Amino acid sequence: MMIKLYPDRRWPAFLRVLADTIVFFWTVVWAYLGWLIYQTVMGLEVIADAIKNTGVTFDQWIAAFRKAVPGGIPILTKFLQDMADLLKQYSGDSLITTGQNIHDAIFRTAVILALLVALPPILLVLLPYAGWRWSDIRETGAALAFVRIASMTGRADAARAVLAYRAVSSLSFRQLMTASPDPVGDLVEHRYDRLATAMLKRAGLDPTRLAPPDLPELPPHRER
Repeated sequence: MMIKLYPDRRWPAFLRVLADTIVFFWTVVWAYLGWLIYQTVMGLEVIADAIKNTGVTFDQWIAAFRKAVPGGIPILTKFLQDMADLLKQYSGDSLITTGQNIHDAIFRTAVILALLVALPPILLVLLPYAGWRWSDIRETGAALAFVRIASMTGRADAARAVLAYRAVSSLSFRQLMTASPDPVGDLVEHRYDRLATAMLKRAGLDPTRLAPPDLPELPPHRER
């Protein structure tokens, strides 16, 4: 399958380049806004990190306290070790777990908000435009393949006739009468050039891509 990104004619090619550029920047802008939302929400991580670091600090204090518990005094040593275990249960570990849960919740919220902000406007424009653009590229490429094969095989006149009949069947009446003041007469008299040219222009191709019609052979000039 042959594809052609842009038409031959300047104005249609310019319009497609302009549309491609607009859709590209539209996608980039909304993706950047989604990234900003993500970064903004992830800035709340400092709260989760502060809670988690507080728990780590408490654990460090408790570990230091356990190491500082004197040995050799059965009742006092047992009491101080029990106090260290009680502090560890209700302070450090719970704060670390809470901080980690908050950190995970902030991350999920940041991702969801970023996607909700960026994806709908991007997909709303990109999906239909990409579908139309791909169809347009394939159609222009198919028209180019048609013209090339006809020119290479020496069937330009037959191709011109096909294009003329296709123009009559597919162009609007306004486009048809703009292409030729007498489309029916052109078909009857086998004057296919104007209608074929209009069809090629609609397909985005330069009419000169199709080999010019064969000129009638002139009789040899006789000197008097």
